[in-house]
Amino acid sequence: MIDCHFHLWATDHSTAAKRAERAEQITDEADSLGVDKVCLIGPYALGEEYENVHDSETAPPRESNNIVSKYVEEYPDRFHGWAQVDPRADDAVDEFRRTVEEEGLIGLKHHFLGSQVKLSDPLFDPIAEAAVDMDVPILEHVLHRLEPYPEQYPSESYTEDVAAIAERFPDLKVISAHIAGGGDWEYRIKNVAPYDNVYLDISGSVRDAGIIEMAAEHLGVERLVFGTDTWFVPGVGKLKGCALSPAEKAGIAYRLEELLPETVPNALGPKELEERRESSRDWFETEAAPVEPELTCVNGFVGEYAHREHDASAEDLLAVMDATGVDRTAVSAAEALMYRNVQPANERLATAVDGYENRLLPIATINPTYPAWETDLVTCIEEYGMRGVKILPVYHDYDLDHPAVEELFYECAERNLPVIVTAVLEDQRQRHPRVKLRGFSGMGRSKWWSGEQISALISTLRASPYTDVIIADTWAGASRIANAVTRINRTGVRLDNQVREGETLFALGDLNMYFTALGEDVVADVGVDHLVFGPKLPFKNFSAYYEYVEQLPVDEPDRDRIRHENVAALF
Repeated sequence: MIDCHFHLWATDHSTAAKRAERAEQITDEADSLGVDKVCLIGPYALGEEYENVHDSETAPPRESNNIVSKYVEEYPDRFHGWAQVDPRADDAVDEFRRTVEEEGLIGLKHHFLGSQVKLSDPLFDPIAEAAVDMDVPILEHVLHRLEPYPEQYPSESYTEDVAAIAERFPDLKVISAHIAGGGDWEYRIKNVAPYDNVYLDISGSVRDAGIIEMAAEHLGVERLVFGTDTWFVPGVGKLKGCALSPAEKAGIAYRLEELLPETVPNALGPKELEERRESSRDWFETEAAPVEPELTCVNGFVGEYAHREHDASAEDLLAVMDATGVDRTAVSAAEALMYRNVQPANERLATAVDGYENRLLPIATINPTYPAWETDLVTCIEEYGMRGVKILPVYHDYDLDHPAVEELFYECAERNLPVIVTAVLEDQRQRHPRVKLRGFSGMGRSKWWSGEQISALISTLRASPYTDVIIADTWAGASRIANAVTRINRTGVRLDNQVREGETLFALGDLNMYFTALGEDVVADVGVDHLVFGPKLPFKNFSAYYEYVEQLPVDEPDRDRIRHENVAALF
């Protein structure tokens, strides 16, 4: 695979030794995941007028280009490099040509942080003309997200900007970056489909099922390019787990090379490219085999989601499980997310899983702030045979330290029922425009709970020491929660030994692990005893989550604990 979208993100590139440190880290990651070449993006190349930057790693355009060029020169077999320029600068075209014609860079990476210029702005036209003349692609930062971002970042390119420049320059090769980076990816796919010179980079943090498949349907696989946006682990998993043939996946994996001119000095030759494609096809075929060890998935769903068409019937979920090797899944009703009175959704779930209870473990959705929840809980357990409880405080509009949550946790401990705490089903950058969920400030908190919500959860966990709890979607909050409720902490002569008796488990795939190396932090900060496998099947791409399990730096017995053993006793 060739990763078309990778940020250098190192603070010191000043010497060959310093560059070697970053190059070794990237190479180790690439080798572990089957990526043989990476296209580097240097520090944000900033024009003098731009001050509103939220990334401390910055450099003028020429400096950024020189940094990337050194990596490519020193490691030509492992790296390609993207140039950056500020289209407002008088020397922008000259600098772009210099990097391609003299330094061997493969094209231009344009980001609004470096220029405050949209792709469709006429100021960009000379850059586009130069790219056409040199026959090199432009990789454009593109999103499609809602308020307040359009006001905060007025120069960020959207797919309308991609369509506009593609129409003005039909010979320009535009790679619209991170189709899954946030926002309405279905809109983005359909918006650029008519333009044959637009390609989609499949990178980004969103791991919904169906993204790559829909893009292939509307654009064709020949217009899809593999990239990770530095999300190495889930990025590779997404391509492995999509429902395309091994040959189609291999084509996407090496698509970037097809967009490069022969003048790129370290481009793969036709024979070598074909050999790598063939090897990649065989690898994808092998990787498509179902998981063999026993595997239990928590936090699954059956039913219909209100805002996106997706078939989540019991039979279709079982088909996903059979194809991937999942033995059983704890499932709740997808409709319950948007129902005010959730009990009818529980009734539908009970009917849907009837006859499949050995593989689909029904989980009751309970809103403890809604009238008669206690009666609903009894009905779910005693009449419907449900095996646990799920709470959705973000959707049902209450805080995690609400007294009713503690009451529910107490009832579940009395009945020996685990509680699954779930935040959101989808990244909030792609939410329905008329739905604003509790705890999210505009679109800024797109992936994890705020510090206040984490504090609230810790408070309730401490007040409910005997309840078994599975926590999903915590991202970077898992370390703080685990430290607060699962460990004895000594501070001077003080001893904080308020460790919970009940289980406190975290869904591994939701933790913030871009790199395999970050798995060391997850193991150290959270611990193997507290990890379970919990993608939101069938709404999510299985492999994009399971890749975390495979890449975690633990032995097979510990991996088996994460796959099944840690959660087995709870159900």
